[in-house]
Amino acid sequence: MRRRSCLQLGSVFVSLALSPARKVCAANATSRQPLPLNYFARRPLLEQVIVSPDGKLIAAIANNNNESVIVTRPVGGDTFTELVGSNNLEYSINWIHWVNNERLVFSASYPSNRDPGLIGRFNTTESRLHAINADGSGLLNLIKTRGAGAKDLYWAIKQDNVIDWLPEDGQHILLTLPSSVRHIEPSVFKVNVYTAERSTYGDAKEWVFDWMTDQAHKVRIGIGSTESGERTVWVCDPSGKNWRLLNKASFFDAGYWYPMGFGLDPNILYVNGLSDGLASVFTLDLRQAEAEPTLKLSHPRYELRGRLIHDRKGEAIGIRVSALGDSSAFYWDDRYKQLQKRIDASLPGRFNEVYSNSHDEKTHVLISDEPGRPAQTYLVLLDEDLKLRKLAESYPELNGQALGQRRSIQVKARDGLELHGYLTWPPGLEASPLSRIPLIVLPHGGPQAADGPEFDSWAAFLADRGYLVMQLNFRGSSGYGRKHLEAGWRRWGLEMQEDLEDGVADLVKRGWADPRRVGIVGASYGGYAALMGLVKTPDLYRCGFAFAPVTDLYDWAEEHGRRTQRETMARLVGDYRTERQRLLDVSPCMQASKIKSPVMLIHGTHDRQVEYQHSKKMAEALASANKTYEFITQQRGDHHLSHFAYRQQLLMALEDFLARHMGASESGAESRHDHSVASR
Repeated sequence: MRRRSCLQLGSVFVSLALSPARKVCAANATSRQPLPLNYFARRPLLEQVIVSPDGKLIAAIANNNNESVIVTRPVGGDTFTELVGSNNLEYSINWIHWVNNERLVFSASYPSNRDPGLIGRFNTTESRLHAINADGSGLLNLIKTRGAGAKDLYWAIKQDNVIDWLPEDGQHILLTLPSSVRHIEPSVFKVNVYTAERSTYGDAKEWVFDWMTDQAHKVRIGIGSTESGERTVWVCDPSGKNWRLLNKASFFDAGYWYPMGFGLDPNILYVNGLSDGLASVFTLDLRQAEAEPTLKLSHPRYELRGRLIHDRKGEAIGIRVSALGDSSAFYWDDRYKQLQKRIDASLPGRFNEVYSNSHDEKTHVLISDEPGRPAQTYLVLLDEDLKLRKLAESYPELNGQALGQRRSIQVKARDGLELHGYLTWPPGLEASPLSRIPLIVLPHGGPQAADGPEFDSWAAFLADRGYLVMQLNFRGSSGYGRKHLEAGWRRWGLEMQEDLEDGVADLVKRGWADPRRVGIVGASYGGYAALMGLVKTPDLYRCGFAFAPVTDLYDWAEEHGRRTQRETMARLVGDYRTERQRLLDVSPCMQASKIKSPVMLIHGTHDRQVEYQHSKKMAEALASANKTYEFITQQRGDHHLSHFAYRQQLLMALEDFLARHMGASESGAESRHDHSVASR
């Protein structure tokens, strides 16, 4: 971690080494010159912008090429003070939080290879917690691992689970840590943010792995599991005594709910459950022995998943959800409904999320998204009038540039299931019969995730290069209710894959997509879907590009199906103990001989979500089958392309790969080799 100095906001991005504009290779793209690749490769200029409790300072994570830096600045100023920075290779900055008006706490993470002796070697991502003053002084590791009176916490992988910021205190925070090397269940500790001294605040409980406090800062909720994988919720009375089991249920049970937290009433617990198949907010009266959830807030279209929002007194007022249209629908407090309506009236037709606010609620940070355009960050100054002051563009080089239009689409699957998604059109081209544009299918990761109307840098980049981009929320995607989610359980490589095929067929039928030039590109689960598309329909796709893909579903199910995750993995993907052959049948690395089209694989060696071995095994299978492929290894790269040079490298490789295999020319040279690419 390096201490930094001061900078003007503009200097964060003016030093970008911009790559030259490259030739558009889609045959029917317009004559416009494409934008420089680095415009799309960057991370957002400012992330996690937060205002201090007194409303005088803001803090953020600023991104400039390879570096991400924690910065602070007066609300009315224009010069940032740089505190600490990272190149996102050795470690990354996860989040920042004001503890008081002068001191910040931040989390950093890094990939590690664990060999603690007791539980064997395994790969993981570890987190560490630090504090620093707003002027850059007083940097401190908050978790003392050795020393007089300090327990050795070398085995504590996750050291940043803060459960209560104690805002009235300003000197301490509450967090969870393992109580000893022989007990992985966490205790709650009170930690001084100036000295790192800690004391036990709440004792560990067997099979309880997380804790939750109420607004009086009493440890009230314990969240754990059983050996069979059921979720358990324990609760005590407001005095901190009389613990009892409140709920025990599997995620797959119809009545499953999850605790969200408390408002001012210590007897009312807010929980997240299902109403008409959509995630909604409920309350539980803990004074009742057999309390049943009472519906507090639901929405006819959107899933209400997120965290509770509290006012300055600690009352729960709504849930943090970003959605186009009337964002006031996600509050149940009339004051905040009216504030959101005023903001939405000032910035209509956008996603307007109040991200942070001062203690007196007169200064707010607002993240505003326009469909298909990069987000903007505003300061909202609230006195009698509401004033908006733009703080930053997330992708400043793209401000004012012509970007591809992003439009919603509906597709009916072959079994009648209604599917929703988004198309991004090349700049200057609009939907019209017989457009016949080369199409890129871009399935999302997860697969329990979804693509929305907000800006997507990969889709925007591909559209800028002349491709029509389809992002279809296939069955198994989240955000469309329980029925849509369940339709994807255990259907990897089957109906989930067919949904993408049906989307292609729909666009071809409309005359928008060129059926002779369809490619498939994805990351994580999307990378799996890209490879399985080449396996399942080898004549549909001209080429496939996969970043960090799952390629061996049997190994994946076995690796993640041990101990308490066994039932979950068996229900979502398959049971490795009884379904070995079925899982191998939908594993791309076991079906490489069926692939006809060129493949490109990119994977980081420090990926802790999908191990590097998945791509290595796929490359070996393609080589054995004498298939055309390329394999780029990103040394110490992670699952999120955190390192700028690797995001840049991926887009360069993607552009070149698609140009050779989907462009107007059929004469692209084929290759079959590995590349071991180090950081540069």
